[in-house]
Amino acid sequence: MPPTKLTKLKTLSIDDGAKRGPLTMAQVRFHPTERVLFAACADRRVAVWNLDAKETTVKNLTAVPGALACAHAAGWVRCLDVSPNGKWLATGGSDRRLKLWALDGGKPADKPARDIEAHAGWVEAVAFSPDGALVVTGGADTAVKVWNATDLTLVKALTGHTGFVRDAVWLPDGSAFVTGAEDGKVLVWNAKTLAVARAITFGGANEQFGQNPALSGVHRVHVSRDGKLLAAAGGKALAVFDAATGAPLAEDKSDAQVCFAPHADVLAAGSNSVRVVAFDAPKFVPAKADKSGKLGSPGPLAGKELAQIKLGDFSLGMRFSADGKLLGLGRADGKVEVWEVA
Repeated sequence: MPPTKLTKLKTLSIDDGAKRGPLTMAQVRFHPTERVLFAACADRRVAVWNLDAKETTVKNLTAVPGALACAHAAGWVRCLDVSPNGKWLATGGSDRRLKLWALDGGKPADKPARDIEAHAGWVEAVAFSPDGALVVTGGADTAVKVWNATDLTLVKALTGHTGFVRDAVWLPDGSAFVTGAEDGKVLVWNAKTLAVARAITFGGANEQFGQNPALSGVHRVHVSRDGKLLAAAGGKALAVFDAATGAPLAEDKSDAQVCFAPHADVLAAGSNSVRVVAFDAPKFVPAKADKSGKLGSPGPLAGKELAQIKLGDFSLGMRFSADGKLLGLGRADGKVEVWEVA
């Protein structure tokens, strides 16, 4: 049975006694087997929560308290990803470093197993391959790089984007990976040849240095569970493409963030306000061309809306758990909401 509703389960928070502003939660990832959630936030460390920990009340907020771990030298942890086997956490920061942390029961080690300077600028995107053998990164230097996941030796540096690379994701079968950048392009890379297999124009580009996602070309990319649909979000728009051809299939006004559920035809998209939709894939059809050959606009994001969640300005970060039963949503006020999908 497809999901029919979402219910808010709990709120996660960080309170380590430091005097500072809220830690914007910019990316979230669930551990694949443990009840643990990680978030890349506006701190030089990663926020970590045990989802089974008891809630406490701090400053009139009832929430599950978390800890900060996996320190970078300075700035923000810009991105993170957990290996498919749950043994490793990769983090990229505004200090240009890519770090690999061993996980024990979902808890990161005190020191990184590997620590390298990965890009000539912020490391903004990181993604493990489905078999855990490779790591792809993207940076403010416009480069995409492929690394051996075991020791972070460089396999190959790739060129193709002309703007700040915002995100990277693999197809479920490992045959390709996808990157999105502020140049307004979505690139699909063949995993064997490491060549661009397909270039998709998403929308407007800009020359800014990557801080405000509302102005970026492509902010996030994600792929459906069967690898047939590719979604891109950013620039106040969302588009769904045929992953095999690049043909535009659907569009929506949701912006900045997008992710597919791993075991159902469900998509979450948005930033300040998030829509969760049980989509109807057969109704996604390619946009038709007029007599001059120019493509028209694709249809809307067809399906049943399961929820519309208000998060607040500049709220970022979303991902479903590996079993698809939970949805984590980062907020700009330094908290993460966890929703149950049923």
